[in-house]
Amino acid sequence: MSKTLHTLNTSPSDTTTLAHCLSGLSDQDVLLLIEDGVYLTLPAHRHRLPDTITVHALAADLEARGIQDHGKVVSITDPEFVNLTLACERVVSWF
Repeated sequence: MSKTLHTLNTSPSDTTTLAHCLSGLSDQDVLLLIEDGVYLTLPAHRHRLPDTITVHALAADLEARGIQDHGKVVSITDPEFVNLTLACERVVSWF
């Protein structure tokens, strides 16, 4: 259990926060897109997500924004979010 969970809640237009988040990721880490961060799952932005880590998106936030096709990003529920925080050693929030 040495991985870090990174949560990102800013839209793709916030390039500074996204760049800082992506530079802080290691191969064992997990990225969870929440709130406006789920817009990164759209085809126009998906290429910005690293292939070397697991990327999740909160299902409620996808649904609230009408996003259905989220490619290789794994949609998770609130209880799964809680379990993910327990499975990781640290949680870093990017906002």
